[in-house]
Amino acid sequence: MKRTILLLSFLAVFTGYSLEAQILEEKAQFSEKARGSAIFELNAGEHIYTYEPEDGWYKARKKVFLKPADVADNRLSAGAAFYDEEGAKIGQALEALRLYDIDTLKGFRSDTRLCAVVQGYVFETKIEDGSIPEEEISKILALKNRSEQQERFAELWEANDAESREFEGFEAQVIYETDKVSSEQKDFRLIVVFRGSSPYTIITNDHTVEIEKIKEFVEDGDFKIYYFYKVSDSQKEVMEDIIYTFLAL
Repeated sequence: MKRTILLLSFLAVFTGYSLEAQILEEKAQFSEKARGSAIFELNAGEHIYTYEPEDGWYKARKKVFLKPADVADNRLSAGAAFYDEEGAKIGQALEALRLYDIDTLKGFRSDTRLCAVVQGYVFETKIEDGSIPEEEISKILALKNRSEQQERFAELWEANDAESREFEGFEAQVIYETDKVSSEQKDFRLIVVFRGSSPYTIITNDHTVEIEKIKEFVEDGDFKIYYFYKVSDSQKEVMEDIIYTFLAL
């Protein structure tokens, strides 16, 4: 698997092919509730954090940077722009917005900015196919060709900037809850644990993966754990260690 990831990274650099997930296929408007009126919009290609779908609608969050003058009482004024970390405009508020997780960032020569999270609902057709990790993993697991499966996993890790770590003979690939909170410290969204090249366990944080054949399923609070093999108590302890390793302090 590591060789496959390196090969895909090499191709991305030297052929111009980008593996980065372009979550929004086009400029998209977000509503306060499913089928509601638009409250903000984001440019095409912006990454968002999605919750579980509701009849084709996804509640979503986006980490944005703001001008302090546009914010009062934890609300963003209508028409105010969203910026990315480099200062490029990536969207705007269409109505006055409630802000989540607000942080003040002190800059050079009093160039103070705010970092916050906005939240709204977007319909599934605005989201690039294959960019929702849980849905893509369901499709990957349905593949019969092992080589194709490994290639698709490698693309998924690359697109989501996954972290890889070894745990007592297992390899954990971790996708974080990017854009859910403004803090740099993030909980995991999804973990796929491999033994060799085979998926051994999938662990999600308040998300569901559709899987046809598993040996055991455990739900513990927000965590859903899918075991593909019969596991011992000691192996379950390793999985528990993996879960708590990738939670924010």
